[in-house]
Amino acid sequence: MGFLMREIGSEFWSVETAAQPCQIFNNNIQWYISGRSALQAIIKELRWAKTVSMPAWCCDSMVKPFVDAGMKIKFYPVYPDHGLKQEIDVDADVLFLMDYFGYTEERVIDHPCIIRDVTHSFFSRNYDDADYYFGSLRKWCGICTGGFAWSKKKNRLYEGIRNGFNYISIRSEAMDLKSSYINKKTSISGELVTDKHFLSFYEKAEQELDNIGIVAAPERDIELARMLDVDYIVSRRKENGRALMKAFPDMIVFPDLGEHDCPMFVPILVPNGKRDALRRYLIERDIYCPVHWPVSSYHEVDSKSAVLYNDCLSLVCDQRYKQEDIKRIIDTIYEFMEA
Repeated sequence: MGFLMREIGSEFWSVETAAQPCQIFNNNIQWYISGRSALQAIIKELRWAKTVSMPAWCCDSMVKPFVDAGMKIKFYPVYPDHGLKQEIDVDADVLFLMDYFGYTEERVIDHPCIIRDVTHSFFSRNYDDADYYFGSLRKWCGICTGGFAWSKKKNRLYEGIRNGFNYISIRSEAMDLKSSYINKKTSISGELVTDKHFLSFYEKAEQELDNIGIVAAPERDIELARMLDVDYIVSRRKENGRALMKAFPDMIVFPDLGEHDCPMFVPILVPNGKRDALRRYLIERDIYCPVHWPVSSYHEVDSKSAVLYNDCLSLVCDQRYKQEDIKRIIDTIYEFMEA
């Protein structure tokens, strides 16, 4: 048996790179400090827009930039139905589209201005249906920044200011501390990391991003992104994702993983109102599976979409983990369900 992780999930601490540059990034791409910053750069182009239609199931960090720009938001329902059903509402100046967790679906939608969030689908499908695209690599690996965007309408988006050095410094220290903790090694400062002090650094780094605006990514992170070991990331996630899907056939949101789909997480619906209890049970055993997403003051959640906010838990399947680690997740959930 290989090296079992001391904890599973939570923040990344490393970037998997290859010997040769990957070929997945658009030539028009602009790099930013975060996905939110990338979205703000797109919205900067849309000063004429008054309304945006977007999915009811989404992160508040995707909603807030539109609110800050003074745009009225119309939420359309997203709910489980042999996968996810999206009742897309095209009656707005801007249409915001996304697929979830790497499970993609081909749709033909006619709208004069489409923004597509490709954060979840970036390693699965090359979409060509939108006017603007953006995403974040931080959801996939331990890159400090990793926000990106491009437009089909113009050569380059506004690149943003050179700032964010404080954020990068704090997050880099957080990743060093976590790496030392996971691998039972001393940190750069020479200390053996035996507790989770790194969590406060990750939190502090996120606070730095809250109102940072449109900020360009550092060249170091751009080079890291271009050297991503995409084959390794995709193959490991597919292997882990399929094992989890096989283990919980009655709970998974998506019944199938498409040939070209690469899972970000494996979302499950926990029955009988036990989602939060299961999550606590996992955390007590050092397994950190996130809830996507908390309902914020920006959201308007319809009754159909509420089930995802109330019952959905995202199981970790990323490239940091081997099959022994995935078996630990499966066995722990079985223990909870049988108790």
